[in-house]
Amino acid sequence: MEGNHSTSDAAVGDSRRHLGLAGSPNFRDAGGYSCDGGAMAWRQVFRSGHLASLSEEDRARLSALDLQMVIDLRRADERQMEPSWLPDGVALVGADITPGSQGSAIYADSTQLGGAQAMFEFMCDINREFVDSQTASYRDVFAELLSSDAERVLFHCSAGKDRTGFAVAVLQMALGVSLEDIEADYLLSRHYYLPEQQTARVRQKYPVDHLKDADLRPMMQTELAYLHSALEAMTRSYGDHEDYLRDGLGLGEQERRELRRRFVLG
Repeated sequence: MEGNHSTSDAAVGDSRRHLGLAGSPNFRDAGGYSCDGGAMAWRQVFRSGHLASLSEEDRARLSALDLQMVIDLRRADERQMEPSWLPDGVALVGADITPGSQGSAIYADSTQLGGAQAMFEFMCDINREFVDSQTASYRDVFAELLSSDAERVLFHCSAGKDRTGFAVAVLQMALGVSLEDIEADYLLSRHYYLPEQQTARVRQKYPVDHLKDADLRPMMQTELAYLHSALEAMTRSYGDHEDYLRDGLGLGEQERRELRRRFVLG
């Protein structure tokens, strides 16, 4: 078994973790972390942003991963606007997670947002909504995964940090990864999804002329406050994280044993 990762080991420079796709810079391996019974296996659980701009080299690298399932957490209009490129034979699951996307802020009430602090608070709110209004959709995602025999899976959305960050965090939680390592994995998006490189794309894609770059910045940042907002919503609505996994997402002990069988090396 390859060595496990501690928080310090989860550094940007670990070649096992970052896939280096030019057209999807936040594409990375979510495995390697110590957990109940061993460690998450490498090259079985991946996370990324959209797959609409892959180079030929990117496509070759993606094909070489032999993915069995891709879980696309974007809305239907996003999938149509930026269709994914996938290797032949990969099962595709579309989940339509609404909060947490750049579009959800823009299509809702971004014209009412009064600066960067308001956008930051909005991002906290939509991460709470992952629990408060999107739990059924995430539950369906894990039901689809468990009903398949997929052992090499990619979770992705548009940026690969919010909707995907939540999905991967709860999977890692179900596998027994420590909160410290869950947070470290979540924060790696800071290194690969860079606001200064994404602002032009956001301005081209969405009607945000009324917002300054500084006002947009929290939408494109990765902050522990966002994840913690979702975790607090779990505690508020379900009692604790274990109850949320069981009662919210349908991940009881039997389901978690199956996930550990697929994704954990002892």
